[in-house]
Amino acid sequence: MKNKSIVLFNPAPRSGWQPQRRVELPLGLLCSATPLVKFGYDITIVDEYADPRWKEHLLAALSRKPVCFGVTSMTGPQILHALAACALAKSRYPDTPVVWGGVHASLMPEQTLKHPHVDIVVVGEGEETFRELVLALEENKPLRGIKGICYEENGATVNTGARQFVDLNAQPPLAYDLITMRHYRRRLFGRDHISINSSRGCTYSCSFCWDPVMHKRQWRAMEPETVLEHLKRVIKEYGITGFLFTDDHFFIDLDRAYKVIEGVVRLNLDISISKLQIRADTICRLKPEFLELMVRAGVKRFSVGVESGSQRMLDLMKKSTTVEHCIEANEKLKRYPIVPVYLFMMGLPTETPEEFSQSIDLAVRLTNDNSRAVKTFNIYTPYPGTEMFQMALDAGLKEPERLEDWAEFNFRNVHKEARWISPRMKRLIEALDFPLMFLGKGHFVNPYKKTNPVVVSLARMYYPIARYRIKNLNAHFPIETRLVKALGLFGRQD
Repeated sequence: MKNKSIVLFNPAPRSGWQPQRRVELPLGLLCSATPLVKFGYDITIVDEYADPRWKEHLLAALSRKPVCFGVTSMTGPQILHALAACALAKSRYPDTPVVWGGVHASLMPEQTLKHPHVDIVVVGEGEETFRELVLALEENKPLRGIKGICYEENGATVNTGARQFVDLNAQPPLAYDLITMRHYRRRLFGRDHISINSSRGCTYSCSFCWDPVMHKRQWRAMEPETVLEHLKRVIKEYGITGFLFTDDHFFIDLDRAYKVIEGVVRLNLDISISKLQIRADTICRLKPEFLELMVRAGVKRFSVGVESGSQRMLDLMKKSTTVEHCIEANEKLKRYPIVPVYLFMMGLPTETPEEFSQSIDLAVRLTNDNSRAVKTFNIYTPYPGTEMFQMALDAGLKEPERLEDWAEFNFRNVHKEARWISPRMKRLIEALDFPLMFLGKGHFVNPYKKTNPVVVSLARMYYPIARYRIKNLNAHFPIETRLVKALGLFGRQD
């Protein structure tokens, strides 16, 4: 009997204890694995971050000598966790092919392939590519005819070329039985939530974002009826009534978005939709009837990429929006019980302390003007292939020569070669990264999350210090930031 075992690994994105731990459904692995189910494969998905017994389960799965061992990874610390798992797999069965997929491998396929623990790279979407690849590996057939992969043959790198994007409406329902669903339930607004995706890509060309590189600014979406059927299935089979949409921009097509939301109301699904990613200028275009419909449909929260309070920086990012759009959108949302989460970046190429201060001022204004509004500040990460990555290279960044060196790129630490900003700007970001969690009137505790009460008490004590540092851009002796990062209390990025 042929071996029909496949092991897929989702590496941890970070280490360290966190007061508000967030575990995401491994949608990328699920999407790639699901088409293989009907071919009779025994597929095991091991999630290092979600499963406390991940190593035990990984070793058990590897004991059956799989057809291949597949991993996914973003650019950043996740790479090291993925490589450690690959080393473990190779130590058991050196001849078992290790297949890499995900964002980083798709952005840097040839370099990823050079690592001794990587045998094949899947470039782009995995549904059709991984299915064809697994069938070929099982039958020991040539790989040259499989579009969307990169591998080595006779000492030479072979890139088979890009594959067309998949038709999302033609994909089978996700094989949720491949995962332990209880690991991914997140309690928000009084309901259990899981991640869901209904579209891919984005039509915008933000210069900091990897999406235009990977998806070529092509947006593809499920039909509204397909989305509604997916929601109904999760409700019926798992009793989960909360959903976090991971779409890069759910509202690219406002008519489609309206039909999905209207369908939720019409079918009386009684759900919470606690994440929809949307642009500020799109909010400005929404009619009151649509916003009221979203409230009736259970929409609780928007994620809004503000990015910066400096118009020069927004223009440099090719954001195609304005600071005024953010202020107008916030004013509009005040009338509705929807939590806007405003996302800011800091340490962008050429950003000055004055522009950083403008971002802080805007965040304060938005959270003060709207009692429901919250904000997050993340450190700019140069993703390979993006326009801003080239700016970082021009400023003196040395592109990593090895796969593992990309682990230093993350949104919680300033890169050691961040020559795209001034030394003063670097010191400010390193010092204020932690205090910025406390920006606003008591917003160190999000109103829709359950936070450890000890953390809440400590946060209240620290709040005046954080407010002083932020107001005065004070970077002197940032002991608290160094301490929480050293202890891993800030979601350590290895």
